[in-house]
Amino acid sequence: MSESPDNDPVIISVAAYSTNPIAYEEKYATHLLDRPNCFASLLSPGSQILDLGCGPGRDIRIFSEGGHKPIGIELNPEFIEMARRQGDVIQGDIRNISSIFTPSSFDGVWAQASLVHLEKLEIDLVLQDLRDLLKPNGLLYACVPATGETGWLDESDGRRWYTTWPEDSFEIAVRTTGFHVTDVTHGPYVEVWATKA
Repeated sequence: MSESPDNDPVIISVAAYSTNPIAYEEKYATHLLDRPNCFASLLSPGSQILDLGCGPGRDIRIFSEGGHKPIGIELNPEFIEMARRQGDVIQGDIRNISSIFTPSSFDGVWAQASLVHLEKLEIDLVLQDLRDLLKPNGLLYACVPATGETGWLDESDGRRWYTTWPEDSFEIAVRTTGFHVTDVTHGPYVEVWATKA
């Protein structure tokens, strides 16, 4: 995206989490908690996991406790400080992920609600990068909003951009990028489990 940081929906949205990062951590401490545990169980012991947009680091802790080697990437400085208490975290923009890690570095990529503030074209590009970062047959989990309007949403702690993916649109985007989709859960969020084809 060629926009300046002042007009960049991702930068603006991520900054909103700095309003009260502790409250965010507490709110989502048990949210979809079975998913990271399931993800960890599907990978061989000692797997390299990329936690994309790791937030305060809850899932880094879960993956480490599951015997894996996670590394997080996060843009929000408060979240980075919190997540580093759980494990390794790199400060960076997930839209530049291909310049941070080398191809075929990971056995799994975990993207729980980390793509929500990107526009569709950006997500398509990031999905391509994630495919390249995975080893053959590497595992991807990603969830994005399936309901509501695409655009700006003024929330109690700040303004954020959300891109919504109705019906099968996100599943199709993942397939088109070169993944084999193994499971899809529909609801307010669509959750896609896939392997590198």
